[in-house]
Amino acid sequence: MCSSELWSAADAGTARRRARGRIRTPPPVLETDRVLPCHTCLLLGINRDVAQLGGGMAAPSVGPRFSGQPDLLRVSASDVQTLPQGCGLHGALKVRHKLKPTEWERRRDDTQTFVLGVVRDVSLRLHDALSSPDWEALSRLIQIELAQYQLHAGDKNYIVRAIENYLNCHEISESELGSLRLRVCDPMVVPDPSVPSNQLTVWAPVYDNESGVREVRKLRFGQARPAAKDVEAWAITAAHIAGLFRPRGHLERIRVVEVGLGDGSMEILFDGSPSLAESLYAAKVFPVVSKIVTSKKPTPGNSCGRCKIAGCCSSVEKLNGFLGQSRKGLATRSVSAKDLEVYERCPAQWYLTSNNLPSGSDAPPSSERGRVIHEWLARAHMSSRKCDPSDLDAIDSYFPSGLDESDYLEARGYVTQHAAICPLGEGARVIGSEVSVYGYDAQADVVVVSKPDLLYVDSGDTFVIRETKTTTLSLPEDEQEAFDRFFAVPWLLNLIGSGYRGPYKSENARLELEVLALEDSRVFSWDLGDARLLRMAKAEVRLRAKKWHRDTTWNSAPGDHCRWCPVRGWCSDATVDDVDDHQFRIP
Repeated sequence: MCSSELWSAADAGTARRRARGRIRTPPPVLETDRVLPCHTCLLLGINRDVAQLGGGMAAPSVGPRFSGQPDLLRVSASDVQTLPQGCGLHGALKVRHKLKPTEWERRRDDTQTFVLGVVRDVSLRLHDALSSPDWEALSRLIQIELAQYQLHAGDKNYIVRAIENYLNCHEISESELGSLRLRVCDPMVVPDPSVPSNQLTVWAPVYDNESGVREVRKLRFGQARPAAKDVEAWAITAAHIAGLFRPRGHLERIRVVEVGLGDGSMEILFDGSPSLAESLYAAKVFPVVSKIVTSKKPTPGNSCGRCKIAGCCSSVEKLNGFLGQSRKGLATRSVSAKDLEVYERCPAQWYLTSNNLPSGSDAPPSSERGRVIHEWLARAHMSSRKCDPSDLDAIDSYFPSGLDESDYLEARGYVTQHAAICPLGEGARVIGSEVSVYGYDAQADVVVVSKPDLLYVDSGDTFVIRETKTTTLSLPEDEQEAFDRFFAVPWLLNLIGSGYRGPYKSENARLELEVLALEDSRVFSWDLGDARLLRMAKAEVRLRAKKWHRDTTWNSAPGDHCRWCPVRGWCSDATVDDVDDHQFRIP
């Protein structure tokens, strides 16, 4: 059955039910425990006549096998906020939480704390403590509550601050709305009782007062933001769920607020009647939900590290053995070359950053300079034309807006150096610029992420990955020094050596490293026909990944780098002079 038949137009009755805000979509047919056709397979439904687990017959195809309930849809407010921008296939699978692949299972990382969950649970248990103005006593209660958790020191420092800020925001809400009673956490509703398999939910605490007001709270790691387009769908969905959740009694008003746990800020995202929430959901959110549940297009991206089919998805590169680890770690993880560089500098920084703790310091100058230049390169290479150092108007047109004069002048010097050695032209064909490559190393159970600066095919039909680096130091003397100084070199050599060629399947491949300084530039090149070179690259990746792959404690390694650490405000071991530390810490 083709996709157009599976998702046929709804009848008039369905249209009426859609207007009421339910997430109904005619369930498609999927043969559980059979190999599914690549990509178009996941229009997600089960023919119940053949859905006996273990009784299916494998067909010679390339898609994953599934088992479970594809017609059970549970869409969250977070789903409608984040999934439309990502992989359609991941979204369609995520909202079918009872549908799982039979040949691979993502292993969850129990060593990584669900920080917002701890903040919320402890805060809700301490509501009554607000009757006392003694904040020292409250602080002692927080410490007693947190003693039952095994927490990284950085997580704990943030959680203490976040709990205090949440409770302060609770007091503010009560001063505006009167006494609030916790009604429920994470409500789940069935918008249309005739279709109980279609559900809406929101991860949030919900409060009621005696005057018919219901408040839903969205928790944010850092600072609360005024209502913005990217959170509008979340707020409307949350308000709609709150309006449907029983008992409704004399419910007249729904308020959705965002709580900034980093600084105690609050912003109102929605304030209106249940009927307004319902009508806005039908008009603005339901089309988004329909798109999520009917999507089938795989688009590898950030969601790969969290996806239930990452290890068996045909759109993810097969990079078995890429990290060179002899066995799987404790959980399915995701890693890039930059991750390993951060981890090598300080394991705690990598952990706290990956756990989404708010950033409290500016990026180092080298990082900001690199960002600006790489943005320039991506724009310039979209045209597939060779950069011309004499065309100053073209050079200036590719800079991002908002640069101050000093940053512009510095970056212009670097990009002018690039223009003199730009590889495009003379028969070169651009495949992509700033292309993210997602692969899966089954031996390590790790999603591997790479982002080459430029992919192109030269005039001799050789596939080329070109990486660009800027430096204020002297240029490397030769390929060996460049290999040793820039970890991107062995990482990308390993990527090409693992067989990656992008959409251009070529036997010949080459890695180029372009190093730019203000007054000079040079291109280094490595021939992939050198077996010894590939062994060196694999060994370098294996050694750098080994400790990260097995780590579960993420200890800090303080040093000069603490000055530019984005999460140093939560680290008790950060070595920064007190005299200037205040400018980096979160207020």
